[in-house]
Amino acid sequence: MSLEQKLDKLDKLATQIEEGLSLEESLAIFEESVNLAEDCLKTLNDCKGKLVVLQEKVRKLTDEK
Repeated sequence: MSLEQKLDKLDKLATQIEEGLSLEESLAIFEESVNLAEDCLKTLNDCKGKLVVLQEKVRKLTDEK
């Protein structure tokens, strides 16, 4: 699932919680939301790491000229 799909799902889960479900249902949705948010943060951190590496490569390429 892409980051965009995960964020869309998080939005839908938030809407579900607002619908006045039972405590148990809301808790299950909240737990799913927390896990999904954790996945999103991991994806963003992975992308950030890749960007740092790529920026360093570009910096080295431009410094060599």
